[in-house]
Amino acid sequence: MNLFDSCFLCLDIGTSCVRGIAHRVCSAKIAKSATAMCESFDQQFAIKSVIDNLEHELNTHFESAYITGNFGKSEYIRPRQNTLWNGEHKITGHDISAQISKIEFPTGFSPIHIMPLQYDTPSARKIKTPIGYTDHQLVSTFGAICYETERLNEIVSLLHKAHIQYDGLFDPHYLQNMTLRKPGETVLFIDLGAEFSTMSIWNNNGVLWHKKLEMGMSNITLDLTTSLHLDFDEAERIKRMTANLIPRAMDRMVPADTAYDFSRGDVNDVIVPRIVEIIGKIKELANEPVAQCMPTKIIISGGGTQIDGVVDFIENAFGLPAENHHADANITALSDYIWAAQKPARERYMERSARHEKYINKIKKLFTKKQKKQKPKFIPIAPSTLCFNMLSPMTYKLFESGGISTIHVDIMDGFYVDKIAGGIPELKTIRANTHAHLHVHLMTENPGIWAANAIKAGADTIILSLNTNGVRAALRGIRATGHRAGVAINPETPLSALVPILRDVDEVMVMGVTPGAAGQKFDSSVLQKILALYTTRKKHGLKYIISVDGGINPETAQKCWEYGADLLVCGSYLAHATDFALAVQSLLKKQTA
Repeated sequence: MNLFDSCFLCLDIGTSCVRGIAHRVCSAKIAKSATAMCESFDQQFAIKSVIDNLEHELNTHFESAYITGNFGKSEYIRPRQNTLWNGEHKITGHDISAQISKIEFPTGFSPIHIMPLQYDTPSARKIKTPIGYTDHQLVSTFGAICYETERLNEIVSLLHKAHIQYDGLFDPHYLQNMTLRKPGETVLFIDLGAEFSTMSIWNNNGVLWHKKLEMGMSNITLDLTTSLHLDFDEAERIKRMTANLIPRAMDRMVPADTAYDFSRGDVNDVIVPRIVEIIGKIKELANEPVAQCMPTKIIISGGGTQIDGVVDFIENAFGLPAENHHADANITALSDYIWAAQKPARERYMERSARHEKYINKIKKLFTKKQKKQKPKFIPIAPSTLCFNMLSPMTYKLFESGGISTIHVDIMDGFYVDKIAGGIPELKTIRANTHAHLHVHLMTENPGIWAANAIKAGADTIILSLNTNGVRAALRGIRATGHRAGVAINPETPLSALVPILRDVDEVMVMGVTPGAAGQKFDSSVLQKILALYTTRKKHGLKYIISVDGGINPETAQKCWEYGADLLVCGSYLAHATDFALAVQSLLKKQTA
Protein backbone atom coordinates (compact mmCIF):
# COMPACT_ATOMS: atom_id res chain seq x y z
CA MET A 1 0.00 0.00 0.00
CA ASN A 2 1.27 3.45 -0.92
CA LEU A 3 1.14 5.26 2.43
CA PHE A 4 2.03 8.65 0.95
CA ASP A 5 -1.15 9.14 -1.08
CA SER A 6 -3.48 6.30 -2.05
CA CYS A 7 -6.90 4.75 -1.50
CA PHE A 8 -7.95 1.23 -0.58
CA LEU A 9 -11.30 -0.51 -0.98
CA CYS A 10 -12.98 -3.24 1.12
CA LEU A 11 -16.07 -5.17 -0.07
CA ASP A 12 -18.41 -7.54 1.77
CA ILE A 13 -20.21 -9.51 -0.95
CA GLY A 14 -23.26 -11.16 0.58
CA THR A 15 -26.11 -13.11 -1.00
CA SER A 16 -28.57 -10.22 -0.92
CA CYS A 17 -26.43 -7.23 0.01
CA VAL A 18 -23.03 -5.76 -0.85
CA ARG A 19 -21.32 -3.38 1.58
CA GLY A 20 -18.22 -1.32 1.01
CA ILE A 21 -15.78 0.87 2.92
CA ALA A 22 -13.08 2.93 1.24
CA HIS A 23 -10.34 5.07 2.76
CA ARG A 24 -8.04 7.75 1.39
CA VAL A 25 -4.57 7.52 2.93
CA CYS A 26 -2.31 10.57 3.12
CA SER A 27 1.05 10.58 4.91
CA ALA A 28 0.32 7.24 6.62
CA LYS A 29 -2.97 8.51 8.08
CA ILE A 30 -6.58 7.97 7.01
CA ALA A 31 -7.59 11.37 5.64
CA LYS A 32 -11.12 10.51 4.49
CA SER A 33 -13.47 7.52 4.61
CA ALA A 34 -16.69 6.59 2.86
CA THR A 35 -19.22 3.77 3.15
CA ALA A 36 -21.83 2.41 0.73
CA MET A 37 -24.39 -0.39 0.64
CA CYS A 38 -26.63 -1.89 -2.04
CA GLU A 39 -29.32 -4.48 -1.25
CA SER A 40 -29.93 -6.68 -4.28
CA PHE A 41 -29.77 -10.35 -5.21
CA ASP A 42 -28.13 -9.20 -8.46
CA GLN A 43 -24.59 -9.29 -7.06
CA GLN A 44 -22.93 -7.85 -10.17
CA PHE A 45 -25.22 -4.80 -10.07
CA ALA A 46 -24.73 -4.40 -6.29
CA ILE A 47 -20.91 -4.59 -6.54
CA LYS A 48 -20.81 -2.02 -9.34
CA SER A 49 -23.22 0.33 -7.51
CA VAL A 50 -21.18 0.27 -4.30
CA ILE A 51 -17.89 0.85 -6.13
CA ASP A 52 -19.35 3.72 -8.16
CA ASN A 53 -20.65 5.41 -5.00
CA LEU A 54 -17.33 5.08 -3.19
CA GLU A 55 -15.33 6.30 -6.19
CA HIS A 56 -17.57 9.35 -6.35
CA GLU A 57 -17.21 10.03 -2.60
CA LEU A 58 -13.41 9.84 -2.64
CA ASN A 59 -12.95 11.21 -6.16
CA THR A 60 -10.77 8.29 -7.21
CA HIS A 61 -10.79 5.14 -9.34
CA PHE A 62 -10.34 1.69 -7.78
CA GLU A 63 -8.64 -1.14 -9.60
CA SER A 64 -8.53 -3.66 -6.75
CA ALA A 65 -10.25 -4.50 -3.46
CA TYR A 66 -10.01 -6.67 -0.35
CA ILE A 67 -12.93 -9.12 -0.29
CA THR A 68 -15.00 -10.91 2.34
CA GLY A 69 -18.57 -12.22 2.29
CA ASN A 70 -20.48 -15.33 1.37
CA PHE A 71 -18.09 -17.65 -0.47
CA GLY A 72 -20.54 -20.56 -0.52
CA LYS A 73 -20.12 -23.96 1.15
CA SER A 74 -17.07 -24.44 3.34
CA GLU A 75 -14.96 -27.26 4.71
CA TYR A 76 -12.74 -27.04 7.78
CA ILE A 77 -9.85 -29.50 8.06
CA ARG A 78 -7.06 -30.00 10.62
CA PRO A 79 -4.24 -31.74 8.72
CA ARG A 80 -1.20 -33.03 10.60
CA GLN A 81 2.14 -32.98 8.77
CA ASN A 82 5.17 -34.97 9.91
CA THR A 83 8.67 -34.31 8.56
CA LEU A 84 11.72 -36.46 9.43
CA TRP A 85 15.35 -35.58 8.67
CA ASN A 86 18.43 -37.75 8.73
CA GLY A 87 20.20 -36.25 11.70
CA GLU A 88 19.94 -32.82 13.29
CA HIS A 89 18.38 -30.11 11.12
CA LYS A 90 17.90 -26.37 11.68
CA ILE A 91 14.23 -25.67 10.91
CA THR A 92 13.47 -22.82 8.49
CA GLY A 93 10.39 -21.17 7.02
CA HIS A 94 10.95 -23.19 3.86
CA ASP A 95 10.40 -26.42 5.85
CA ILE A 96 6.99 -25.19 7.03
CA SER A 97 6.07 -24.11 3.49
CA ALA A 98 7.00 -27.57 2.28
CA GLN A 99 4.65 -29.16 4.83
CA ILE A 100 1.78 -26.85 3.77
CA SER A 101 2.36 -27.70 0.10
CA LYS A 102 1.75 -31.39 0.88
CA ILE A 103 -1.68 -30.85 2.50
CA GLU A 104 -4.49 -32.56 0.60
CA PHE A 105 -7.62 -30.42 0.49
CA PRO A 106 -11.19 -31.69 -0.06
CA THR A 107 -12.08 -32.19 -3.71
CA GLY A 108 -13.69 -29.12 -5.22
CA PHE A 109 -12.53 -26.87 -2.37
CA SER A 110 -9.72 -24.31 -2.17
CA PRO A 111 -8.12 -22.98 1.03
CA ILE A 112 -8.28 -19.25 1.81
CA HIS A 113 -6.76 -19.49 5.31
CA ILE A 114 -4.17 -22.00 6.54
CA MET A 115 -3.27 -21.37 10.17
CA PRO A 116 -0.68 -23.19 12.32
CA LEU A 117 -2.35 -24.56 15.44
CA GLN A 118 0.57 -26.44 17.01
CA TYR A 119 4.24 -27.27 16.36
CA ASP A 120 6.00 -30.18 18.09
CA THR A 121 9.52 -31.59 17.95
CA PRO A 122 10.94 -34.53 19.94
CA SER A 123 12.64 -32.05 22.28
CA ALA A 124 9.91 -29.40 22.55
CA ARG A 125 6.13 -29.41 22.42
CA LYS A 126 3.59 -26.70 21.59
CA ILE A 127 6.19 -24.32 20.17
CA LYS A 128 4.96 -20.91 19.07
CA THR A 129 7.29 -21.03 16.07
CA PRO A 130 9.82 -23.78 15.30
CA ILE A 131 11.97 -21.59 13.03
CA GLY A 132 15.53 -21.59 14.37
CA TYR A 133 15.12 -24.81 16.37
CA THR A 134 17.49 -27.71 15.65
CA ASP A 135 15.99 -31.22 15.71
CA HIS A 136 15.49 -34.28 13.53
CA GLN A 137 11.64 -34.15 13.35
CA LEU A 138 8.84 -31.56 13.07
CA VAL A 139 5.16 -32.40 13.57
CA SER A 140 2.81 -29.53 12.61
CA THR A 141 -0.96 -29.25 13.03
CA PHE A 142 -2.75 -26.78 10.80
CA GLY A 143 -6.30 -25.46 10.61
CA ALA A 144 -7.53 -24.74 7.09
CA ILE A 145 -10.75 -22.99 6.04
CA CYS A 146 -11.67 -24.03 2.51
CA TYR A 147 -14.44 -22.84 0.20
CA GLU A 148 -15.99 -24.20 -2.98
CA THR A 149 -13.59 -23.50 -5.83
CA GLU A 150 -16.51 -22.93 -8.21
CA ARG A 151 -18.05 -20.27 -5.94
CA LEU A 152 -14.70 -18.53 -5.43
CA ASN A 153 -14.29 -18.41 -9.22
CA GLU A 154 -17.76 -16.88 -9.50
CA ILE A 155 -16.76 -14.14 -7.04
CA VAL A 156 -13.59 -13.40 -9.00
CA SER A 157 -15.62 -13.32 -12.24
CA LEU A 158 -18.09 -10.82 -10.73
CA LEU A 159 -15.17 -8.61 -9.69
CA HIS A 160 -13.62 -8.79 -13.16
CA LYS A 161 -16.92 -7.66 -14.68
CA ALA A 162 -16.77 -4.66 -12.37
CA HIS A 163 -13.13 -4.12 -13.53
CA ILE A 164 -11.76 -4.95 -10.06
CA GLN A 165 -8.88 -7.26 -9.14
CA TYR A 166 -8.88 -8.82 -5.68
CA ASP A 167 -6.06 -8.09 -3.23
CA GLY A 168 -7.13 -10.94 -0.97
CA LEU A 169 -10.11 -13.12 0.03
CA PHE A 170 -10.89 -13.31 3.75
CA ASP A 171 -13.26 -15.52 5.72
CA PRO A 172 -15.64 -13.29 7.76
CA HIS A 173 -14.98 -15.10 11.03
CA TYR A 174 -11.23 -14.97 10.49
CA LEU A 175 -11.57 -11.17 10.31
CA GLN A 176 -13.85 -10.94 13.33
CA ASN A 177 -11.45 -13.12 15.31
CA MET A 178 -8.54 -10.85 14.41
CA THR A 179 -10.36 -7.61 15.31
CA LEU A 180 -13.05 -8.41 17.90
CA ARG A 181 -11.71 -11.25 20.06
CA LYS A 182 -9.56 -10.12 22.98
CA PRO A 183 -6.29 -11.98 23.77
CA GLY A 184 -6.88 -15.00 26.00
CA GLU A 185 -10.57 -15.32 25.08
CA THR A 186 -12.21 -18.34 23.46
CA VAL A 187 -15.16 -17.09 21.43
CA LEU A 188 -18.03 -18.73 19.56
CA PHE A 189 -18.86 -16.71 16.44
CA ILE A 190 -22.32 -17.04 14.85
CA ASP A 191 -23.23 -15.33 11.57
CA LEU A 192 -26.93 -15.32 10.63
CA GLY A 193 -26.60 -14.78 6.88
CA ALA A 194 -29.15 -14.91 4.10
CA GLU A 195 -28.10 -18.24 2.55
CA PHE A 196 -26.03 -19.83 5.34
CA SER A 197 -25.73 -19.73 9.12
CA THR A 198 -22.03 -19.94 10.00
CA MET A 199 -20.47 -21.01 13.30
CA SER A 200 -16.85 -21.15 14.42
CA ILE A 201 -14.79 -21.20 17.61
CA TRP A 202 -11.47 -19.34 17.94
CA ASN A 203 -8.83 -18.85 20.60
CA ASN A 204 -5.23 -17.58 20.68
CA ASN A 205 -4.02 -20.56 18.61
CA GLY A 206 -6.51 -19.91 15.80
CA VAL A 207 -9.64 -21.64 14.55
CA LEU A 208 -10.73 -24.69 16.54
CA TRP A 209 -13.98 -25.44 14.69
CA HIS A 210 -15.76 -24.02 11.66
CA LYS A 211 -19.14 -25.09 10.24
CA LYS A 212 -21.78 -23.83 7.83
CA LEU A 213 -25.48 -24.67 8.08
CA GLU A 214 -27.24 -24.51 4.71
CA MET A 215 -30.13 -22.60 6.16
CA GLY A 216 -30.43 -18.84 6.67
CA MET A 217 -32.64 -15.78 6.67
CA SER A 218 -33.72 -16.34 3.06
CA ASN A 219 -35.50 -19.52 4.20
CA ILE A 220 -37.71 -17.33 6.38
CA THR A 221 -38.46 -15.11 3.39
CA LEU A 222 -39.41 -18.16 1.30
CA ASP A 223 -41.72 -19.36 4.11
CA LEU A 224 -43.49 -15.98 4.03
CA THR A 225 -43.92 -16.13 0.24
CA THR A 226 -45.65 -19.51 0.59
CA SER A 227 -47.76 -18.83 3.69
CA LEU A 228 -48.85 -15.25 2.93
CA HIS A 229 -48.83 -15.46 -0.91
CA LEU A 230 -46.27 -12.68 -1.41
CA ASP A 231 -43.54 -12.24 -3.98
CA PHE A 232 -39.98 -12.59 -2.66
CA ASP A 233 -39.14 -8.87 -2.48
CA GLU A 234 -42.34 -8.04 -0.62
CA ALA A 235 -41.82 -10.95 1.77
CA GLU A 236 -38.27 -9.69 2.48
CA ARG A 237 -39.59 -6.18 3.19
CA ILE A 238 -42.38 -7.42 5.49
CA LYS A 239 -39.88 -9.67 7.33
CA ARG A 240 -37.53 -6.77 8.07
CA MET A 241 -40.39 -4.55 9.25
CA THR A 242 -42.12 -7.11 11.44
CA ALA A 243 -39.84 -9.95 12.60
CA ASN A 244 -39.86 -10.23 16.39
CA LEU A 245 -39.13 -13.15 18.71
CA ILE A 246 -40.75 -11.32 21.64
CA PRO A 247 -44.55 -11.55 21.22
CA ARG A 248 -46.62 -8.46 22.04
CA ALA A 249 -50.29 -8.43 23.01
CA MET A 250 -51.22 -5.97 20.22
CA ASP A 251 -49.49 -7.91 17.40
CA ARG A 252 -52.75 -9.72 16.53
CA MET A 253 -54.55 -6.40 16.06
CA VAL A 254 -51.84 -4.42 14.26
CA PRO A 255 -51.59 -4.86 10.46
CA ALA A 256 -48.14 -5.89 9.23
CA ASP A 257 -48.56 -3.36 6.42
CA THR A 258 -51.42 -1.14 5.25
CA ALA A 259 -51.39 -2.90 1.86
CA TYR A 260 -52.32 -6.30 3.37
CA ASP A 261 -54.96 -7.67 5.71
CA PHE A 262 -52.70 -9.97 7.76
CA SER A 263 -51.39 -8.86 11.16
CA ARG A 264 -47.91 -8.66 12.65
CA GLY A 265 -48.85 -11.73 14.69
CA ASP A 266 -49.64 -13.67 11.49
CA VAL A 267 -46.18 -12.80 10.11
CA ASN A 268 -44.37 -13.83 13.28
CA ASP A 269 -46.34 -17.09 13.34
CA VAL A 270 -44.35 -17.96 10.22
CA ILE A 271 -41.03 -16.39 11.25
CA VAL A 272 -40.64 -17.65 14.83
CA PRO A 273 -40.80 -21.41 14.16
CA ARG A 274 -38.18 -21.12 11.41
CA ILE A 275 -35.84 -19.00 13.60
CA VAL A 276 -36.26 -21.49 16.44
CA GLU A 277 -35.42 -24.31 14.00
CA ILE A 278 -32.28 -22.53 12.68
CA ILE A 279 -30.95 -21.70 16.14
CA GLY A 280 -31.84 -25.21 17.32
CA LYS A 281 -29.74 -26.74 14.51
CA ILE A 282 -26.88 -24.31 15.25
CA LYS A 283 -27.03 -25.44 18.89
CA GLU A 284 -27.10 -29.10 17.88
CA LEU A 285 -24.06 -28.72 15.60
CA ALA A 286 -22.15 -26.66 18.17
CA ASN A 287 -22.87 -28.75 21.28
CA GLU A 288 -19.80 -30.99 21.07
CA PRO A 289 -17.28 -28.30 20.00
CA VAL A 290 -18.60 -25.93 22.68
CA ALA A 291 -18.22 -28.64 25.34
CA GLN A 292 -14.64 -29.32 24.18
CA CYS A 293 -13.45 -25.74 23.64
CA MET A 294 -15.50 -23.99 26.37
CA PRO A 295 -15.98 -20.53 24.80
CA THR A 296 -16.66 -17.71 27.26
CA LYS A 297 -18.87 -15.59 25.03
CA ILE A 298 -20.66 -15.41 21.67
CA ILE A 299 -20.23 -12.76 18.96
CA ILE A 300 -23.24 -12.54 16.63
CA SER A 301 -23.32 -10.89 13.21
CA GLY A 302 -25.25 -10.96 9.93
CA GLY A 303 -28.61 -9.76 8.69
CA GLY A 304 -30.48 -11.97 11.16
CA THR A 305 -29.27 -9.80 14.05
CA GLN A 306 -31.88 -7.21 12.98
CA ILE A 307 -34.65 -9.48 14.29
CA ASP A 308 -35.80 -8.27 17.71
CA GLY A 309 -35.03 -10.74 20.48
CA VAL A 310 -32.65 -12.97 18.50
CA VAL A 311 -29.63 -12.11 20.67
CA ASP A 312 -31.51 -12.91 23.89
CA PHE A 313 -32.74 -16.15 22.32
CA ILE A 314 -29.17 -17.26 21.46
CA GLU A 315 -27.91 -16.26 24.92
CA ASN A 316 -30.58 -18.43 26.54
CA ALA A 317 -29.93 -21.34 24.15
CA PHE A 318 -26.19 -21.48 24.90
CA GLY A 319 -26.11 -20.07 28.43
CA LEU A 320 -23.36 -17.62 27.38
CA PRO A 321 -23.26 -13.81 27.11
CA ALA A 322 -23.64 -12.58 23.54
CA GLU A 323 -22.52 -9.42 21.75
CA ASN A 324 -24.44 -8.18 18.71
CA HIS A 325 -22.08 -6.68 16.11
CA HIS A 326 -24.89 -6.31 13.57
CA ALA A 327 -25.02 -6.75 9.81
CA ASP A 328 -21.98 -4.57 9.07
CA ALA A 329 -19.62 -6.55 11.34
CA ASN A 330 -17.79 -8.21 8.43
CA ILE A 331 -17.02 -5.09 6.42
CA THR A 332 -15.95 -3.19 9.54
CA ALA A 333 -13.69 -6.07 10.59
CA LEU A 334 -12.13 -6.26 7.10
CA SER A 335 -11.38 -2.52 7.06
CA ASP A 336 -9.87 -2.63 10.57
CA TYR A 337 -7.81 -5.74 9.75
CA ILE A 338 -6.31 -4.30 6.55
CA TRP A 339 -5.40 -1.01 8.26
CA ALA A 340 -3.93 -2.80 11.31
CA ALA A 341 -1.82 -4.98 8.99
CA GLN A 342 -0.18 -1.79 7.72
CA LYS A 343 0.86 -0.70 11.22
CA PRO A 344 4.57 -1.70 10.95
CA ALA A 345 4.84 0.02 7.56
CA ARG A 346 3.00 3.08 8.90
CA GLU A 347 5.38 3.34 11.86
CA ARG A 348 8.42 3.08 9.57
CA TYR A 349 6.95 5.73 7.29
CA MET A 350 6.31 8.09 10.22
CA GLU A 351 9.86 7.57 11.51
CA ARG A 352 11.32 8.31 8.06
CA SER A 353 9.10 11.38 7.72
CA ALA A 354 10.18 12.65 11.14
CA ARG A 355 13.86 12.17 10.27
CA HIS A 356 13.37 13.88 6.91
CA GLU A 357 11.53 16.80 8.48
CA LYS A 358 14.25 17.17 11.12
CA TYR A 359 16.92 17.21 8.40
CA ILE A 360 15.03 19.79 6.32
CA ASN A 361 14.57 22.00 9.38
CA LYS A 362 18.32 21.88 10.05
CA ILE A 363 19.01 22.95 6.48
CA LYS A 364 16.46 25.75 6.74
CA LYS A 365 18.10 27.06 9.91
CA LEU A 366 21.43 27.43 8.08
CA PHE A 367 19.85 29.79 5.55
CA THR A 368 17.30 31.52 7.78
CA LYS A 369 18.14 34.47 9.95
CA LYS A 370 16.78 34.31 13.44
CA GLN A 371 14.06 36.84 13.93
CA LYS A 372 13.09 38.06 17.31
CA LYS A 373 9.53 37.31 18.18
CA GLN A 374 7.61 40.52 18.36
CA LYS A 375 5.13 40.73 21.15
CA PRO A 376 1.68 41.95 20.11
CA LYS A 377 1.43 45.69 20.67
CA PHE A 378 -0.60 46.49 23.80
CA ILE A 379 -3.75 48.46 22.98
CA PRO A 380 -4.71 50.62 26.00
CA ILE A 381 -8.43 50.46 25.26
CA ALA A 382 -10.85 48.40 27.39
CA PRO A 383 -14.39 47.84 26.03
CA SER A 384 -17.07 48.13 28.73
CA THR A 385 -19.29 45.07 29.14
CA LEU A 386 -22.28 47.28 29.95
CA CYS A 387 -22.65 47.94 26.22
CA PHE A 388 -22.06 44.42 24.83
CA ASN A 389 -23.81 41.03 24.94
CA MET A 390 -21.28 38.99 26.89
CA LEU A 391 -23.27 35.76 26.40
CA SER A 392 -22.59 35.83 22.65
CA PRO A 393 -19.39 34.14 21.37
CA MET A 394 -19.36 36.76 18.59
CA THR A 395 -18.59 39.48 21.17
CA TYR A 396 -15.30 37.83 22.08
CA LYS A 397 -14.40 37.37 18.40
CA LEU A 398 -15.20 41.07 17.89
CA PHE A 399 -12.81 42.02 20.72
CA GLU A 400 -10.08 39.80 19.25
CA SER A 401 -10.51 41.47 15.85
CA GLY A 402 -9.66 44.81 17.47
CA GLY A 403 -6.60 43.46 19.29
CA ILE A 404 -8.27 43.94 22.66
CA SER A 405 -6.41 42.39 25.61
CA THR A 406 -8.27 44.11 28.48
CA ILE A 407 -12.02 43.95 29.12
CA HIS A 408 -13.70 46.32 31.58
CA VAL A 409 -16.47 44.70 33.65
CA ASP A 410 -18.90 46.92 35.60
CA ILE A 411 -20.68 45.37 38.58
CA MET A 412 -23.47 47.39 40.30
CA ASP A 413 -25.34 46.16 43.36
CA GLY A 414 -28.29 48.62 43.30
CA PHE A 415 -27.20 50.27 46.56
CA TYR A 416 -24.13 52.32 45.68
CA VAL A 417 -25.90 53.28 42.43
CA ASP A 418 -29.58 52.83 41.61
CA LYS A 419 -28.93 50.34 38.83
CA ILE A 420 -28.20 46.61 39.13
CA ALA A 421 -25.84 45.32 36.43
CA GLY A 422 -23.16 42.69 35.87
CA GLY A 423 -22.64 40.42 38.83
CA ILE A 424 -20.39 37.55 39.83
CA PRO A 425 -22.18 34.96 37.60
CA GLU A 426 -21.63 37.16 34.54
CA LEU A 427 -17.98 37.64 35.50
CA LYS A 428 -17.56 33.84 35.65
CA THR A 429 -19.12 33.54 32.18
CA ILE A 430 -16.78 36.17 30.76
CA ARG A 431 -13.73 34.47 32.28
CA ALA A 432 -14.81 31.12 30.79
CA ASN A 433 -14.88 32.67 27.30
CA THR A 434 -11.66 34.71 27.22
CA HIS A 435 -8.04 34.87 28.35
CA ALA A 436 -8.12 38.68 28.32
CA HIS A 437 -7.20 40.76 31.41
CA LEU A 438 -10.47 41.39 33.32
CA HIS A 439 -10.59 44.95 34.67
CA VAL A 440 -13.49 44.94 37.18
CA HIS A 441 -15.11 48.08 38.63
CA LEU A 442 -17.14 47.35 41.78
CA MET A 443 -19.84 50.00 42.23
CA THR A 444 -21.00 48.28 45.40
CA GLU A 445 -21.26 48.68 49.11
CA ASN A 446 -19.22 46.21 51.22
CA PRO A 447 -16.38 46.18 48.65
CA GLY A 448 -14.28 43.66 50.64
CA ILE A 449 -16.85 40.86 50.22
CA TRP A 450 -17.49 41.69 46.57
CA ALA A 451 -13.74 41.86 45.83
CA ALA A 452 -13.12 38.38 47.31
CA ASN A 453 -15.92 36.92 45.19
CA ALA A 454 -14.65 38.73 42.08
CA ILE A 455 -11.16 37.28 42.55
CA LYS A 456 -12.63 33.77 42.77
CA ALA A 457 -14.63 34.45 39.59
CA GLY A 458 -11.48 35.39 37.62
CA ALA A 459 -10.92 39.15 37.99
CA ASP A 460 -7.36 40.40 37.38
CA THR A 461 -7.67 44.07 38.40
CA ILE A 462 -10.32 45.26 40.87
CA ILE A 463 -11.30 48.92 41.02
CA LEU A 464 -13.22 50.03 44.13
CA SER A 465 -15.45 53.09 44.31
CA LEU A 466 -13.61 55.57 46.53
CA ASN A 467 -16.49 56.76 48.70
CA THR A 468 -17.64 53.34 49.94
CA ASN A 469 -17.17 51.86 53.41
CA GLY A 470 -14.03 49.76 54.08
CA VAL A 471 -12.10 50.78 50.96
CA ARG A 472 -8.63 50.72 52.60
CA ALA A 473 -9.17 47.26 54.14
CA ALA A 474 -10.52 45.94 50.84
CA LEU A 475 -7.47 47.32 48.97
CA ARG A 476 -5.10 45.55 51.37
CA GLY A 477 -7.07 42.31 50.96
CA ILE A 478 -6.90 42.48 47.15
CA ARG A 479 -3.17 43.19 47.03
CA ALA A 480 -2.50 40.40 49.55
CA THR A 481 -3.79 37.92 46.95
CA GLY A 482 -1.37 39.24 44.32
CA HIS A 483 -4.06 40.98 42.27
CA ARG A 484 -4.00 44.58 41.07
CA ALA A 485 -6.10 47.00 43.16
CA GLY A 486 -7.34 50.47 42.31
CA VAL A 487 -9.91 53.12 43.15
CA ALA A 488 -12.36 55.11 41.05
CA ILE A 489 -12.92 58.81 41.72
CA ASN A 490 -16.18 60.45 40.62
CA PRO A 491 -16.30 63.87 38.87
CA GLU A 492 -17.56 65.66 41.98
CA THR A 493 -15.10 64.03 44.42
CA PRO A 494 -12.04 66.17 45.28
CA LEU A 495 -8.58 64.71 44.68
CA SER A 496 -7.73 65.27 48.34
CA ALA A 497 -9.79 62.17 49.13
CA LEU A 498 -7.06 60.10 47.45
CA VAL A 499 -4.17 61.36 49.57
CA PRO A 500 -4.35 58.67 52.34
CA ILE A 501 -4.33 55.75 49.89
CA LEU A 502 -2.43 56.95 46.83
CA ARG A 503 0.69 54.92 47.71
CA ASP A 504 -1.41 51.77 48.23
CA VAL A 505 -3.04 51.54 44.80
CA ASP A 506 -1.97 50.19 41.41
CA GLU A 507 -4.45 52.31 39.50
CA VAL A 508 -6.61 55.40 39.80
CA MET A 509 -9.63 55.42 37.50
CA VAL A 510 -11.05 58.87 36.83
CA MET A 511 -14.77 58.73 36.08
CA GLY A 512 -15.61 61.01 33.13
CA VAL A 513 -19.32 60.68 33.94
CA THR A 514 -21.46 60.05 37.01
CA PRO A 515 -21.47 56.25 37.65
CA GLY A 516 -24.58 54.23 36.84
CA ALA A 517 -25.42 54.57 33.15
CA ALA A 518 -23.75 54.28 29.75
CA GLY A 519 -23.91 56.88 27.00
CA GLN A 520 -23.41 60.01 29.16
CA LYS A 521 -21.54 63.08 27.90
CA PHE A 522 -17.92 63.46 29.01
CA ASP A 523 -17.37 65.92 31.90
CA SER A 524 -14.38 67.98 30.73
CA SER A 525 -13.69 69.20 34.28
CA VAL A 526 -12.07 65.84 35.06
CA LEU A 527 -9.20 66.62 32.69
CA GLN A 528 -7.62 68.69 35.47
CA LYS A 529 -7.87 65.66 37.78
CA ILE A 530 -6.03 63.55 35.17
CA LEU A 531 -3.30 66.19 34.85
CA ALA A 532 -2.94 66.53 38.63
CA LEU A 533 -2.62 62.74 39.04
CA TYR A 534 -0.02 62.62 36.25
CA THR A 535 2.02 65.43 37.83
CA THR A 536 1.82 63.91 41.34
CA ARG A 537 2.94 60.51 40.08
CA LYS A 538 5.93 62.00 38.30
CA LYS A 539 6.92 64.27 41.19
CA HIS A 540 6.77 61.58 43.91
CA GLY A 541 7.87 58.54 41.84
CA LEU A 542 4.58 56.68 42.34
CA LYS A 543 3.66 53.60 40.27
CA TYR A 544 -0.11 53.82 39.75
CA ILE A 545 -1.57 54.04 36.25
CA ILE A 546 -4.30 56.51 35.30
CA SER A 547 -7.41 55.22 33.56
CA VAL A 548 -10.52 57.09 32.43
CA ASP A 549 -14.03 55.65 32.18
CA GLY A 550 -17.08 57.35 30.67
CA GLY A 551 -17.89 59.55 27.68
CA ILE A 552 -14.93 58.34 25.63
CA ASN A 553 -14.96 59.01 21.88
CA PRO A 554 -12.15 59.96 19.44
CA GLU A 555 -12.26 63.64 20.51
CA THR A 556 -12.33 63.10 24.29
CA ALA A 557 -9.82 60.26 24.02
CA GLN A 558 -7.18 62.57 22.54
CA LYS A 559 -7.74 65.07 25.36
CA CYS A 560 -7.34 62.33 27.97
CA TRP A 561 -4.05 61.19 26.37
CA GLU A 562 -2.79 64.77 26.29
CA TYR A 563 -3.51 65.25 30.01
CA GLY A 564 -1.70 62.02 31.03
CA ALA A 565 -4.10 59.03 30.83
CA ASP A 566 -2.67 55.51 30.39
CA LEU A 567 -5.84 53.45 29.76
CA LEU A 568 -9.30 54.35 28.44
CA VAL A 569 -12.54 52.48 29.11
CA CYS A 570 -15.04 52.88 26.27
CA GLY A 571 -18.58 51.50 25.90
CA SER A 572 -21.20 53.25 23.77
CA TYR A 573 -18.86 54.54 21.05
CA LEU A 574 -17.35 51.09 20.39
CA ALA A 575 -20.68 49.27 20.68
CA HIS A 576 -22.32 51.46 18.02
CA ALA A 577 -19.35 51.49 15.62
CA THR A 578 -19.90 49.82 12.23
CA ASP A 579 -16.24 48.75 12.14
CA PHE A 580 -15.08 47.77 15.63
CA ALA A 581 -11.36 47.41 14.83
CA LEU A 582 -11.30 50.80 13.06
CA ALA A 583 -13.15 52.39 16.00
CA VAL A 584 -10.53 51.04 18.42
CA GLN A 585 -7.75 52.53 16.30
CA SER A 586 -9.52 55.91 16.26
CA LEU A 587 -9.27 56.06 20.08
CA LEU A 588 -5.51 55.52 20.22
CA LYS A 589 -3.10 58.34 20.94
CA LYS A 590 -2.21 60.26 17.80
CA GLN A 591 1.49 60.73 17.15
CA THR A 592 2.46 64.40 16.82
CA ALA A 593 5.00 65.45 14.23
